[in-house]
Amino acid sequence: MPGPVRPDDLFALLSGDPGAGELVVQYQPVVATADGEPLGAEALVRLRRPDGEVVMPDAFVRTAEASGLGSSLDEAVLRRAAQQLLAWDAAGVRVHRVGVNLGRSSVLRPDLPRVVERACADAGIGPDRLMLEVVEHEELELTSAVLDRLQALVDDGVTLAVDDFGAGYAAAGLLQALPVGVLKTDRVLLPCASRPAARTAPRPGAVLAGVVALAAAAGVEVTAEGAETPEHLALLRELGVPHAQGWLFARSLDPDALTAHWRAWAAERAAARTAAQVPAPSA
Repeated sequence: MPGPVRPDDLFALLSGDPGAGELVVQYQPVVATADGEPLGAEALVRLRRPDGEVVMPDAFVRTAEASGLGSSLDEAVLRRAAQQLLAWDAAGVRVHRVGVNLGRSSVLRPDLPRVVERACADAGIGPDRLMLEVVEHEELELTSAVLDRLQALVDDGVTLAVDDFGAGYAAAGLLQALPVGVLKTDRVLLPCASRPAARTAPRPGAVLAGVVALAAAAGVEVTAEGAETPEHLALLRELGVPHAQGWLFARSLDPDALTAHWRAWAAERAAARTAAQVPAPSA
């Protein structure tokens, strides 16, 4: 079990101290539920300590927010993801859009539009290649200034998403306040045999169906997180959810592994098309 990550360690790491370890950004593909085609990815940050131990975000993201380093951490991941998009383009792999999480301090950051604009300009990508995922670990104070900044990002082409919908503070009220383009449903909305529920609780998938209907009424696209089984995929198709991510398709991958994953899917599709065009042998 990794030991706690101290604020001083995070500060040293974000300041570029080579003895403090490094941030590792992996990417989980977001796919079309119809055929599994990879379309985009979500950037997921880890921390690698000097001894090689990898620390998952649950062990340090809240510490970063609490110590005033949350927006610096988010910016570091944003810049890394933007540069990676350019690298994939150069490799001939078209990742249409990458999602980057924004914690509370980033959402409230007065210069957020400028930070995003600068990251895109430095990487040489358009803002339409980014999706900023609002993650609420504590309730946001959505003042008019905050809403204006988020609207400015959307007006510039960035997609705004509400992450982990159905868990924590990610509630329906956000859909009425934010210029949301994508709603990412939390894994808890997918059926799980090991998750306890009362005998008269709604049938598995019923709440997710309601959320999908809510998103449709609001004109918001849905991406389901946490798809892990063929049964999950069948349910998502039944409900008309167009996009999903989860272990059923791929775990989080290093950039080179995601490149290989993309190419493998393209090769499989090309082979299937070729096979379909080959005439059957005559009797």
